[in-house]
Amino acid sequence: MSSKRVTVYDIAEKLGVSHATVSLALRNHPSISEKRRVQVKKKAEEMGYVPDPHLAALAAYRRSNAPAEVRSAIAWINHWEQPERLRKHREFDLYWQGAAQAAKRFGYCLEEIRWSPEYSARRFEQILLTRGIRGVLIPPHDRIPDWGDFDWSKFSIVRFGLSVPSPDSHLVTSDQLRAMIMAVHKMAEYGYTRIGLVVPANVDARLGGGFVGGFRSAGESFKLPVVKPLLTEENVYTERPDQARRLLQAWLKKYKPDAILTFMLQVPELLRQLKYRIPEDIAVAGTGVDVPVDAGLDQHSEAIGRVAVETLVSQINLNERGEPSDPYRVLVESRWRDGKSLPRLKR
Repeated sequence: MSSKRVTVYDIAEKLGVSHATVSLALRNHPSISEKRRVQVKKKAEEMGYVPDPHLAALAAYRRSNAPAEVRSAIAWINHWEQPERLRKHREFDLYWQGAAQAAKRFGYCLEEIRWSPEYSARRFEQILLTRGIRGVLIPPHDRIPDWGDFDWSKFSIVRFGLSVPSPDSHLVTSDQLRAMIMAVHKMAEYGYTRIGLVVPANVDARLGGGFVGGFRSAGESFKLPVVKPLLTEENVYTERPDQARRLLQAWLKKYKPDAILTFMLQVPELLRQLKYRIPEDIAVAGTGVDVPVDAGLDQHSEAIGRVAVETLVSQINLNERGEPSDPYRVLVESRWRDGKSLPRLKR
């Protein structure tokens, strides 16, 4: 058996085509027909071809040291009913910032493209194609978007999180379950003995159940000092604040938490209305940077944006389009933020 490495030139000679055709076919380039790509890949497998990792590393090194010229845009699709609200969320704006920095590093620009109500799916699709866009990022949405008959097979796609269930693309998000376990560990380490959770049950379910699942795991698996969570629906906080305040008051009276971990932006103000001082009467930590307290979880949103673009550019370079046959999820670790709203207790 010959020990000579099979090259693209060997495959090209067997098929009677150019080595450039073979190289492009192995990278799924759209300029090569599907029939030819299948033929080339089959012959490459028969001949035992494997890419040379040293050559691949050299090519990557050359690309990384070459001046990055803007090749085209990566689209950040905003299908919110009120699109200006999307980046008013600090967490989502940090997604954007991380994504924009990474896009620039790879020679792309990140462009927010708003899907106006008057655009049909076909019209919006044509807008992207006319602008030469090959990759799209789908940020979180406050409602499930109606994509209609939009043809995702023409684009590389990455979603942020689980709030948008389709298209079934690769996605990048925070590891909320591990983050919650880490947060409860930290709060217990700081001396709190009755730790409560206040989150909207419907939102947690839509995001995959990581907040409640992690909190319960902290109590059941790690035996940390937690009390029963308050799982009120989101619209109670946004539409019926008096009811939200009554439910919170009853829960506080029954379970007497000394520290709260919360998803809801309204909770610190509701506590003040109920005459609780933060942190003198009860400590409060947020599950993300949008909650108006200075202690809690930082879901590392800027890194999530960066990793999303790295994942997307990999797809673009490999000419992978549409919904993948094996979608995967990239989980980014969260960090803890110390703050005055949840101080260490003196022992």
